[in-house]
Amino acid sequence: RHPSLWVRGSVGRTGILPIEMRKLVVWGKCAYRQRPDGRVNIAVAEDGFHDLMLDSIVHGFKFLPLARRNRRNLRFSLGKPAMRSLMGEFADFTTHRTLDPKPDWKGLRRAAERFSEEYPTVGSVRYERAWAGYIDYMPDELPVMEALPKPDGLFVAAGLSGHGFGIGPVIGRTLADMIVKGRAEYNLAPFSSARFNSR
Repeated sequence: RHPSLWVRGSVGRTGILPIEMRKLVVWGKCAYRQRPDGRVNIAVAEDGFHDLMLDSIVHGFKFLPLARRNRRNLRFSLGKPAMRSLMGEFADFTTHRTLDPKPDWKGLRRAAERFSEEYPTVGSVRYERAWAGYIDYMPDELPVMEALPKPDGLFVAAGLSGHGFGIGPVIGRTLADMIVKGRAEYNLAPFSSARFNSR
């Protein structure tokens, strides 16, 4: 078992705005990209919430160096996810298959204000919809990629630590090689979960 913890990220979708942008922009504490329909997805880029859970206690010490480095951008929440975790709800993904955490509305409001500073002609930005999701982090911010000895045929790729869109294609290709060819083109020893056994 690898020591992964979740950080909650939030995104809001605006109405149609009278601007045109063709790039993903990340600056300050927000990130945004315009959709083809003219609406803009705005994300809280730097601030993250860690919803405290049972795994926070089990793996927390391994995350202390990472938490210290990010102390200005990391907030903790003790609420419903903690209670559900203590009751074992997250332990069995056959019974709990949908994650739908609450968005960080305070962070989304700040992100909208920063967006309006960059694009003053749009005026005050309102969200039509907002959502959140969990990003799985590893203590060293490197993913785990490996074939597990048991059960046979189980492969793991996890803990992309917020870099999934960037490194996801390479990881997908590497896992496909492992499954189809029985080996990867790269040395995956640095990405084994065994690296945490000695810590």
